[in-house]
Amino acid sequence: MDLTRRKFLGIAAAGTGLVFAENAFAFRTLRPAVEVANPLETYPVRNWEEIYHDQYRSDGTFTYVCSPNDTHACRVRAFVRNGVVMRLEQNYDNHRIKDIYGNHASHHWNPRMCLKGYTFHRRVYGSYRLKYPMIRKGWKRWADDGFPSLSDNPELRTKYKFTSRGTDEFVRASWDEVSTYLSNGLISVAKTYSGEKGKRRLQADGYPPEMLEYWGGAGTRTMKFRGGMGLLGVIGKYGLYRFSNMMALVDDHVRGVGPEKALGGRKWSNYTWHGDQAPGHPFVHGLQTSDIDLNDYRNTKFTVHVGKNMIENKMPESHFFVEMMERGGRIAVIAPEYNPPATKADYFIPVRPGLSDTSIFLYVTKTLMDKGWVDYDFVKKFTDFPILVRADTLKRLGAHEVFPDYKPGLSKDGPSFAIQGLKEDQYRRLGDFVVFDKKTGSVKAVTRDAVGEQLTAKGIDPELGWKGNVKLVDGSQVEVFTLWEMYKVHLRDYGLETVSEITSAPKKLLKQLAADFGRRFWDPDFLGKPREAYPIAVHYGEGINHYFHATLHNRATYLPLMLVGSIGVPGSGSHTWAGNYKAANFQASEWSGPGFKGWVAEDPFNPNLDPAADAKEVPVRSYARGEEVGYWAHGEKPLIVRTPKYGRKLFTGKTHLPTPSKSVWFTNVNLINNAKWAYHLIKNTNPKIDMIVTQDIEMTGSAEYADVVLPANSWMEFETHEVTSSCSNPFLQIWKGGIKPLYDTRDDTLIMATVAEKLAELTGDKRFKDYWKFALEKKTEVYIHRLVSGSTTGRGYEVSDILAGKYGEPGSSLMLFRTYPRIPFWEQVDENIPFYTDTGRLNAYCDIPEAIAHGENFVVHREAPEATPYMPNVIVSTNPFIRPDNFGFTPEMLLRGNGLDWESRHVANNKLPWSKVKETMNPLWEKGFRFLCTTPKSRHTVHSQWAVTDWNWIWSQNFGDPYRMDKRQPGVNDWQINMNPQAAKDLGINDGDYVYVDADPANRPYIGVKPSDFYYKVSRLMLRVKYNPSFPYHFTMMKHASFISTERSVKAHEERSDGRALSPTGYQASFRYGSQQSVTISWLMPMHQTDSLFHKKKVEMAFTFGFESDNHAINSVPKETLIRIAKAEHGGLGGKGVWKPARTGSSPANESDFMKLYLQGKSVKT
Repeated sequence: MDLTRRKFLGIAAAGTGLVFAENAFAFRTLRPAVEVANPLETYPVRNWEEIYHDQYRSDGTFTYVCSPNDTHACRVRAFVRNGVVMRLEQNYDNHRIKDIYGNHASHHWNPRMCLKGYTFHRRVYGSYRLKYPMIRKGWKRWADDGFPSLSDNPELRTKYKFTSRGTDEFVRASWDEVSTYLSNGLISVAKTYSGEKGKRRLQADGYPPEMLEYWGGAGTRTMKFRGGMGLLGVIGKYGLYRFSNMMALVDDHVRGVGPEKALGGRKWSNYTWHGDQAPGHPFVHGLQTSDIDLNDYRNTKFTVHVGKNMIENKMPESHFFVEMMERGGRIAVIAPEYNPPATKADYFIPVRPGLSDTSIFLYVTKTLMDKGWVDYDFVKKFTDFPILVRADTLKRLGAHEVFPDYKPGLSKDGPSFAIQGLKEDQYRRLGDFVVFDKKTGSVKAVTRDAVGEQLTAKGIDPELGWKGNVKLVDGSQVEVFTLWEMYKVHLRDYGLETVSEITSAPKKLLKQLAADFGRRFWDPDFLGKPREAYPIAVHYGEGINHYFHATLHNRATYLPLMLVGSIGVPGSGSHTWAGNYKAANFQASEWSGPGFKGWVAEDPFNPNLDPAADAKEVPVRSYARGEEVGYWAHGEKPLIVRTPKYGRKLFTGKTHLPTPSKSVWFTNVNLINNAKWAYHLIKNTNPKIDMIVTQDIEMTGSAEYADVVLPANSWMEFETHEVTSSCSNPFLQIWKGGIKPLYDTRDDTLIMATVAEKLAELTGDKRFKDYWKFALEKKTEVYIHRLVSGSTTGRGYEVSDILAGKYGEPGSSLMLFRTYPRIPFWEQVDENIPFYTDTGRLNAYCDIPEAIAHGENFVVHREAPEATPYMPNVIVSTNPFIRPDNFGFTPEMLLRGNGLDWESRHVANNKLPWSKVKETMNPLWEKGFRFLCTTPKSRHTVHSQWAVTDWNWIWSQNFGDPYRMDKRQPGVNDWQINMNPQAAKDLGINDGDYVYVDADPANRPYIGVKPSDFYYKVSRLMLRVKYNPSFPYHFTMMKHASFISTERSVKAHEERSDGRALSPTGYQASFRYGSQQSVTISWLMPMHQTDSLFHKKKVEMAFTFGFESDNHAINSVPKETLIRIAKAEHGGLGGKGVWKPARTGSSPANESDFMKLYLQGKSVKT
């Protein structure tokens, strides 16, 4: 029954009580309880207010830290009555927080908390909580049968349901039972896969031989441990990396090798796994990532938002964006869709999706160089543009190649050695460089210390525009160019006309963007003023970093900033905003102590058991080795391609190589659920894993497919102290919970410590127990003090003082940064010390062999390997100094028939001018896969946390209905794909319809699809379409962080009377069928896997070449994919007709005549 306003008023006037079952609510007699002439003057009956007063009454409060992976780590105040949290509020304490020197945080940091924090108690008390340890029935039976080898007898994987984990059941276990099973399981894996027998088993299971490179004969190397995201709790979440290090004791027990030869487990990454890292940053400045304390945003005069939604996804700190506007900052937004920041921008530049905007930054760079809008002093002193490059090898010219009997020029007392920790062997590999000195008219050697005023002190003035022949020590001549001259040649391909065609961006706006970057050189208001007068910042996040060619885009954003010198001053820089990795906050150095390493890599053979020991006295030895999760997500293999030119070829760098996975244990991460090729992993990869363990607070998609499920305490239930910090604010935060655990759950640290204690009991080796001594004694503050006082950012603090409130709110203090707000590279620019690159400068060029071979020595625009209408992976350039190896994969092979398989496309490095590229067509595009789909973050979830929390789920999509009137809905909401209205109408799809979404059937949802298989039904994506006119025609978007469909959730959806996709395990899926992971796939980007890239280590003052997890490693979640969309069901109630809100006349593309007038501003006549 429809109820009009007229009918409603009639009912109210008549005092009639009617019940409308269809609309699921009831009217009662609408009559005022008290007649009052003027309620503002007096209101006699106020007892109704007691209901509200009572609802929010509390008998106590406490604070804790809301610490998901959203970069904020907000301290929240909980109000408690009778031991139950009644409500949560922002704490407004940040202005009181200070450091040991008396520096105070600003009032601007208040308030801090978002809607996720506001609803956290709904997760804690919600129905999806894990309440006790559980073991999968089939796995328990396997364990009870003595862990018979699954590699020797593959049929046992079917018997014990390793091949069908999603259809098995769980049984409850006590903590002692589960600790016993886990301990025996770890010992079993170590025994089964050690030695020659272990090698034969791994070979029999089909792992590539390269995956045994770091196996070393130890079964412990097949054990993978993944601590929850960076700083979500260093002691508990990252305690799993300590646990991985402890596996060296297991190896010693099994193989009897002793501490010198023992090997620990593999430490799976998290920052790169989530796709949060900007993979191009180490190429430019050598650091893991550049980011700022977000209050520095206020200092920016011009900001470019590209692939970043500061308003939607940085909620506690988004007010800094607004404050920057209020202080006169200009804003340009570059994005495919008209997004929330675009509504605040001075101008919005719409672009073709797929990182076409890399070319925009190249156009801006060209314009700045052509017009002379350049800070030449900065460019000469802090960038690699003056360095000479050989035209023949494309390598930088080495000083040892030019000057006879050359002796390396770095001083042991200089910053490279004394501050940054450079080692002699590393320096020998790097060497020194050569510039052409303008003063003397000759070539001169420069070291990586010769930056800033250090270069001036040497009397060298590098010439930017020089090329010529240089005589080498062997008597030969070689043609060389300054990088500046090479870039002038390179940028000819990125003129205004070409870039406008590549991106579909309006020329006028491109010209405006270039002018805004160069404003300090032409605007009378800024002309002649220093860099600090007009700081420029570029901000991006997952919207960029999830793409295959994000490395190039990241590097491109730095080019204009390098030219205008907008780096290292307040309000400047190029920064990424994604996950809260920041383990680097606890930096190790010779003067401070081991920092982060003192916790995760304390020597398990010789732990320091003195609670009063100084952090420097903690012995550190890393027996565990890092590994990128992406190789597991790629089907347990590195990037190996059978090429026409070289045959079978390994493209994964040796330093990156994974080992086979036989035991996987992760905490505080929905690892399987969030894998971009989830359904392939579940079907084809995970059956070979002997033990999967998840540790979490609620039932997740990963728990659905685990063998052992360990229930953890939530942040407000912690019984011991935990610590965190952030990559976007300066606060060090320590806390514990304020309510008792609701269920049979434990702190993360105690869960691991209890297993270690059981290992000590089973093996008779008390070192297992000693390694977790203070955790077992519930004195985690001992470990926290060692962590903090052993770090460059905490040396001098006493944790007891922080907990006592000496520095503000008890548990809070400021990290000891050099500046507040924290300004990346302030030290480099202000104190004239090198950047963390091979040259010591900001690098616009990369001369490592891998970059040259793949055509990425210069920053260049490339089309995507899949999500493009044009030739996949093509390099758009005519630059003669780009000479890629296509490994035999020609343009014709890419475009013919079905094209190349997805792995071959990784390395098909073909170079063509744009004039030819634009005439090509992707074979997938020809076959009807004509929509690019992306899966960015939602403001209502953090990865998959809060995905099915009722309020947040209702807020997150357009189909929220707590009454679930349409029983097709999987829960209180559905999941949706946002689509251009005309594109949907052209396919006969109405707003709100259910659709099937498919990607390349050769490999998605999984390899080996059988349409008749029930698992295919589980994994094929069905969801609702939402018309969204802010999206261009071929661009679609669905938020990630949802809970995937599983065998049990689909069966429940089809068989339960209420239709909920609620598994018998208590798992609630976000979808009826499939998930966003149905259409995505794993990619292993070659430029993320080099052995040659020189960069800083992430948690210590030291350097490395090649791999380091969460630093230079596979960014595992490229989200680009081409999809095909087809109508599945009508969107109306029960599958009949059109979804009702689309018939109101008030929805996009279905506007009534009045709504059209309203939108035009013509609904009211004046």
